Amino acid sequence: MMHIDIRKINAQKKYTGNMEFEYSAPETFIQIPSVSFTGPVKVAFEYELFEDDSIEIRGTVSYGLQGSCSRCLKPVAANVVGELDAYFEPRKDYEDYGYTNGVVDLKQAVEDAIMASMPYVILCKEECEGISYNGQADF
Repeated sequence: MMHIDIRKINAQKKYTGNMEFEYSAPETFIQIPSVSFTGPVKVAFEYELFEDDSIEIRGTVSYGLQGSCSRCLKPVAANVVGELDAYFEPRKDYEDYGYTNGVVDLKQAVEDAIMASMPYVILCKEECEGISYNGQADF
């Protein structure tokens, strides 16, 4: 569910709440060689609808990565949690995210949060020194 129906929220008078869903993010979001998602991205957030029909969401995107260590190439897996924080105005010409026809499309905000949280490297351990040759680190 990548949408929030503002009309439905107003009709139910449920101006705050929680939402969760999963999103299959494109593998092209990952810039680390030999790394892929372990499954869909989990999106969880709280929303608050204001009197002017603007809506704020705050929550997280979380996902797993698997592949090869960026330094030594050993198999590695990592869990990543990123911040999802967006404000939507009921028009498109606003600095923040906008929406029209009473429906908020969350896709761009979710994708922005995934990209902002994406690591540049994935390591088997923090102190990994890379591929060794005769006890020497070889970069």
